[in-house]
Amino acid sequence: MNAAIELDDTDERIVELLRRDGRMAYRAIAAELGITEATVRTRVRRMEQSDAMRVVAVTDFRAAGYQMMLAVGLTVDGRAPLEVAEALARFPEVFSINVVIGSCDIETLVVAEDQSAMAELIFRRFAELPGVQRVSSSLAVDVLKNQPDSVPFHKTARDPANNTFGGAHPPTSSASAMNTSGIADSAGREYGGARPVLDGVDRRIVEHLGEDARTSNRQIADEIGVTEGTVRSRIKRMQEERQIRITAVTNIDRYRGAAIAYVWVAVERSELAPAVARQMAAMKEFGFVGLMMGRYDILGITMVRNTEHLARFVHKHVASLAGVRGTESSLGVNFVKHDYRMSRIIEQDRTL
Repeated sequence: MNAAIELDDTDERIVELLRRDGRMAYRAIAAELGITEATVRTRVRRMEQSDAMRVVAVTDFRAAGYQMMLAVGLTVDGRAPLEVAEALARFPEVFSINVVIGSCDIETLVVAEDQSAMAELIFRRFAELPGVQRVSSSLAVDVLKNQPDSVPFHKTARDPANNTFGGAHPPTSSASAMNTSGIADSAGREYGGARPVLDGVDRRIVEHLGEDARTSNRQIADEIGVTEGTVRSRIKRMQEERQIRITAVTNIDRYRGAAIAYVWVAVERSELAPAVARQMAAMKEFGFVGLMMGRYDILGITMVRNTEHLARFVHKHVASLAGVRGTESSLGVNFVKHDYRMSRIIEQDRTL
């Protein structure tokens, strides 16, 4: 694999447009930036071939058949945390796992079909793994921000061993046939609603888009045996219903020495949690912000250079927020798995 290249200002502007619309035409990008279409085409190809950027489809975990997202921390005893993390990575429900320095030895993000599947995953499959001493789980009751902009390409979906969405069998129980949970967001609005799970044809389309979302509709149609119009209409429908988002992601490895940090926040009174979470979500440094039920009230995930950078950021920007009672942070030291294709797609016009 080639080392990720440095991106200049023009590259960054192209990436920004592709983050808004991963299938934006080269001609439209060129017109927006005042450069030639050939320049755009060449730069995109160069960024892709050097593994600096990919344009992919990100799937909402509910559309994939899962109703719950959890953050699960594990403490390990009598076994190397990396060995336990590698064992956990084999579970298709685990889409992100990081060995960390903090109160836990491992931090994971997982999805579950329903409460029964969640209990099975946490209290049996996780807890009974050799070396696992304690499992601390938190349920995401509202995700305010989930932007997989910079991700570790070396532990993502292109490695078959780390394939969450494409390799996992979709949930089959009647409970997941339709998302009717109607979970309300922090502004009191209901979102998601009754959103059907992707069917077999949808999934085959999304698997192709998860590898390269700029693959032509005709090519996808030829490979899965449907018409080009079917592919076009299904992609349009999945985007409109926020089942998928087609976007550009960049390689975290281009930031030398960068690490993922998990910032847990406790508030003084529970009623303050939504307001604090909205302020955190407005910070560009956070790629994920969720209201949690469990270990703490809020989880924010960000990228930092080192422990000093993490401490400075948390003390200056998070701990100082009105209503924050305390924070706890974990610094990632070894990303074992991350499938950026599984996410929570948030309304574009949602007020933070």
